[in-house]
Amino acid sequence: MKTILTFLLFAFTAIAPTLAQTTVDAKDIIAKINRKETISYQNATITGDLDLTSLANRHEVREGSWKGDSPQFLSVVEVPLSFKNCKFQGKFLAYRTEDQDRKFLKVNNTVYNTNFTEAVTIEGCQFADDAAFKYSTFSQRAIFTNNAFRNGALFKYAKFSNEADFSGSTFQDYADFKYTNFNESSSFQKVTFERYADFKYAKFDERVDFGQARFTNTADFKYTKLPRGTNFDDARFSGSTDFKYATLDGRKFSPTSR
Repeated sequence: MKTILTFLLFAFTAIAPTLAQTTVDAKDIIAKINRKETISYQNATITGDLDLTSLANRHEVREGSWKGDSPQFLSVVEVPLSFKNCKFQGKFLAYRTEDQDRKFLKVNNTVYNTNFTEAVTIEGCQFADDAAFKYSTFSQRAIFTNNAFRNGALFKYAKFSNEADFSGSTFQDYADFKYTNFNESSSFQKVTFERYADFKYAKFDERVDFGQARFTNTADFKYTKLPRGTNFDDARFSGSTDFKYATLDGRKFSPTSR
């Protein structure tokens, strides 16, 4: 009996750190990325803004001009990212802008954005503030399953070169996938969109699954290009919908007419 109790105590002690919710400063994560260390956190609370737009490898990709063109800077995350059952208390930024004040010269805001060359896995996490991935390119698999986005989720103009999976996630505010490109298969199965779901001009090259998705407010799929095999089985639309000019395999499409 004593041997069994000793074994159970040892086992609990071994897994306790995994079960406990640890606190991590976002700046520490940025430092690890700059050192090109693989990022893997589970059951952690991330404090402060996780700003991926100011990495050590940031470089200018477009100069500003007197015509009003915005200066643009790019950072690249070159290591795999994995966050499971984590809480992001601040913003998660792979995109931001910064005002420019110059006398006698009108210049648009400076744009900072981030690309990801390795796999991104964010599962079962809570985003308490904005999550911004505008213009980001995801070169490898991007998993955003079972997350809760409390504020806006900005994926406008993002490009997913590999599999993209948002299954089971909840978007409590504006979900912006306008002009987003999905080059491989993608899934929004059982996703809940509580406010505006914007897929206007989105382009899906391979099969996308919206099975059992819930659109409780506006669902905008105007001009969206959907491929053969797209699934809207048991998807529910409780608010207004717009599928004007949307196509499925090149033909006019609306899920209500199926």
